Amino acid sequence: MTDDTTKQDNRAVGAVAVATSVTALACGVCCVLPFAIPAAMLGSFGAIIAWFAGVYGWLTPVAIAAVAAGWMWLAVQSRRSRKRPARTTLVVMVFATVMSALAYLWPLFEETIEGFLRH
Repeated sequence: MTDDTTKQDNRAVGAVAVATSVTALACGVCCVLPFAIPAAMLGSFGAIIAWFAGVYGWLTPVAIAAVAAGWMWLAVQSRRSRKRPARTTLVVMVFATVMSALAYLWPLFEETIEGFLRH
């Protein structure tokens, strides 16, 4: 009978060990992911920003041309339909214009902002 009792005890210990291991793994995943995901996302965004910094010279004029084409298209469509553009459309176009202007003017105030952020 000691063999059966020992086997049952070993199975119980094995089951507890497996359950504890699975629980520890689940807790580890749940605790580590909230810390790892933001770091991975920041790294990805950093790479995307670095790529945009490398293409700034030719991408900014393309963006300005796209915004200008958008304004022209908006004017043509408004004239054809004889209707005023929706307020949301105008808000989006003004936002795009402001962002394009800031992107174009960025080299003028880049050093000032970097100096402010470093101190």
